[in-house]
Formats: sequence, C-alpha cells, structure tokens
Amino acid sequence: MNKLIADTKRPISLTIFNFVLLFLVYHLPEFLQQRYQKPLLAVFELGMLLFVVIAFVIGKRSCKNGFGTYGLVSFSKHKGNLMKGLLIGIAITSLANFIPVWMGWSRISIQINVQHFASQSILFAIGTLLPSLAEDILTRGFVKVHYPEKWNINWLIPLSAVIYVLNHIFRLNKPDVVLYLFILGLLLMWAFRSTGSLWLTLGIHWGSNIAYQVFTNLMKQETIRENNLENYLLAACIALGFVITFLLYKQKAFSIHS
Repeated sequence: MNKLIADTKRPISLTIFNFVLLFLVYHLPEFLQQRYQKPLLAVFELGMLLFVVIAFVIGKRSCKNGFGTYGLVSFSKHKGNLMKGLLIGIAITSLANFIPVWMGWSRISIQINVQHFASQSILFAIGTLLPSLAEDILTRGFVKVHYPEKWNINWLIPLSAVIYVLNHIFRLNKPDVVLYLFILGLLLMWAFRSTGSLWLTLGIHWGSNIAYQVFTNLMKQETIRENNLENYLLAACIALGFVITFLLYKQKAFSIHS
C-alpha cells in the first residue's frame, strides 16, 4: 500500500474533486430516500453500483490498479480475512441484540419459517455488500491512498473514523449513534491499517450490516423495559470486538499484505 500512496501524487484539487464526487454519488440514493420518504431499494443499490464503478475508474487512473488502489488486493490470499471479518461483524451485532434479552430488557422471536429466514438472510447479504464496499472505499480506502506520507500514519485511524462518522450526515444529531459509529470507524480503519488490505475491514463491516438487517427485519423485538441504552451497548460490544480482533491479530490469525 505504501507504493500505492507514493504513486498517487496528484494535485490536491483533483483529490478533493474525486472525494466530493464519490461522496455525492454515495449519498444521492439516501437523499432521494429522505426526500420521498420511501426505501427506494432499487435506486439505492443502483446508486451503490454506480459509486463502485466510478471508484474503479478513479483507481485505474490514479494507480492503474482499479480496486487494488483501495486495498482490495489478492483476494485469493486474503479471502480468509473476509470470512473471519464476516464472523466478527455478525458476532458483534448479534451480541448487542442478545444482551438486552439476557438482561430482561427485551424479547426476540422469529415469526417466519426456517426456509424463508434463510432465503431472506441471503438477500440481505447480497443487498448489503455494495453499500458496505462503497463506504469502505470512501472513508477508508480513498483516505489511506491519499494520506500524505509526511504526516504521522498513526493519525490516519482517528481521522478515518471521524470521516466515517461525518459520512452519516442524517444521523449526526444523536450522540449515542455518533459514539458507536466512531468506535466502529476506529476498528475498521485499524483492521485495514494492520493487515494492509481492505478484506478484513469489509468482512467486519459487511457482517455487521447483514446481522443488523436480519435482527431488524426478520425478528420481532418487543421492548419490556425502556432505557435507551441500546446504542451505548452496541458501542461497548464494538469495543469488545475491537479487543478480540486485536488479540487475534497478535496471534497471527489474519493474513498480512506487505
């Protein structure tokens, strides 16, 4: 990745233009959803696909490396990182949803049969891939590639986390949401920085989004005791996931791209 950074010495104006372009394309579907107060799922997925295509073109022009520009390198070598990341992301979100049940705050039940549950889960996995990938490219891959070499690389992680939080422009009015987004942003950028590829990061992000959709749409959650601590609990679970991921890294559980 250091070579990629060195190869992307472009005018700052071009870097800003590319970032703003990707930012606007990423948020166009969400803006339309807010404007018309409808899910507009087809528009959302097409918007994410357009983002990915534009990001590929920018990567091709910047480094002649397409998606590799953003850290999506050597899938055959790093696919294990993606799989492990999926498990970590699913575990974090699942834990955050099950703890309130164990503490008597809520009750969860499944209202559909196993076959329907499995098929819908697959659809959620497909539907959340492009949004997860697009956001990882925008707030991590792009930022890392264009991060000035003369700056302290350790500041890249909190900087990316702040950009990740600010990317959720319609949710910045909730402190508890900002908190868990920031901690998640730290984890995702740390995973990218530590492994040298975006696959572990994408896995964690994608896995957490899949689990979120499953718990939100396929399970009936009944509140028994209202306390408004759910997002703070999610932040704590992400922090715990960060610690576990760090320990796994220390045990050399992930492949490293040099």
